[in-house]
Amino acid sequence: MAGEKRDDIHPSFVYSISIASDQESSGFFVRNEGVSFPYHGQWAEDELPCILISFPKGFQVNLEDEKGKYYIYEDIRDHKPLTYAFFDEIRDSIKKMTKPLRFSALDADAMKEQKSSVRISHDAMHELSQSWIFSKYGLVIHGK
Repeated sequence: MAGEKRDDIHPSFVYSISIASDQESSGFFVRNEGVSFPYHGQWAEDELPCILISFPKGFQVNLEDEKGKYYIYEDIRDHKPLTYAFFDEIRDSIKKMTKPLRFSALDADAMKEQKSSVRISHDAMHELSQSWIFSKYGLVIHGK
């Protein structure tokens, strides 16, 4: 499917991955995102698809004083250490199997190197470099 554009399909999903043990219950999210990029002085009409794995950095703590109810955020590692450790392990595994996605256009006036926060495997990098979106916008992967 990476080789052709399909206008009739726009998949969207959000998964909540729950973590439960005797000590804590928490989770993190996985959802599809898009990487925007400039093209001839404006944003391209298409985006590069990617998947985002997220875990909040802050933990909401509800408080109350003489002025009323309010909340503050504290470090999630203090409140959900097991979930954070599991998320950290997944993130480290992904980093070992991937490298940052860096790309630009063949047209020198189109854009500078794009340094997205997306990480990509070697195989996915090869597929993406041959996809319809790279052909349409004249994009080139850096650091193969």
